[in-house]
Amino acid sequence: MNIRVKFCPCNFEDELEAIKERLRERGDIEVIEERCLLYCGQCLMEPFALVNGENIVTDEPEELYEKIDQYITGIKQEDA
Repeated sequence: MNIRVKFCPCNFEDELEAIKERLRERGDIEVIEERCLLYCGQCLMEPFALVNGENIVTDEPEELYEKIDQYITGIKQEDA
């Protein structure tokens, strides 16, 4: 299964760069940066990413990788 994680480049740009790099290092994830993800205003308020179209959001940028990883684990378990 191909897992796509989309980020808005304006969403916590500097704080999320390390998370994007960690995700890029994994072989099971395609990281995409897209200017507008149609969640107007959210990119200014809270860190988020779209994982296969599902909006994953946290209060702090550092928490986003873990929440994305948990969601992907759940997807893989459903497919198994």
